[in-house]
Amino acid sequence: MLTNKWGSAPDLKWWRFDALDVHQLYAVLRLREQVFMLEQNSLYEELDNLDQQSEHLLATADGELMGYLRLLAQGDGPVKLGRIVLAKAARGSGLGPTLIREGLARAASQYPTRPVKISAQLALKDYYGQFGFVVTSEPYDDGGVLHLDMVKDAE
Repeated sequence: MLTNKWGSAPDLKWWRFDALDVHQLYAVLRLREQVFMLEQNSLYEELDNLDQQSEHLLATADGELMGYLRLLAQGDGPVKLGRIVLAKAARGSGLGPTLIREGLARAASQYPTRPVKISAQLALKDYYGQFGFVVTSEPYDDGGVLHLDMVKDAE
């Protein structure tokens, strides 16, 4: 059972961008900024105009955002999981794999014939490999952090 420091299991819920309220959106953007830009010292265009086209998975407990990811399906290409992030308090709780499995399940149910693509930090190659993702690119710099493209075939 996943629990946070207060002992409650996180609530996982999918949202369309236009259904997020301003407090949820602020929490998402703040968490992404805290982890990707400040903790990881990665400078990149965080507001990339893809959030409006994405579905958003928020994991909350006791009114706090513990984890997040977005799912983007454009055209007929691969479905993309991205911006996968955990609050410090949620790390080591098992929430990360839960988010990824939920993202993959959503992709499979909404887009059953399409592969799923991620841009993974190089250090997390083996972590994502355990979910069936395989490397499809050479390492590349993304905001000062080495990344790899990885794809998981449709099931």
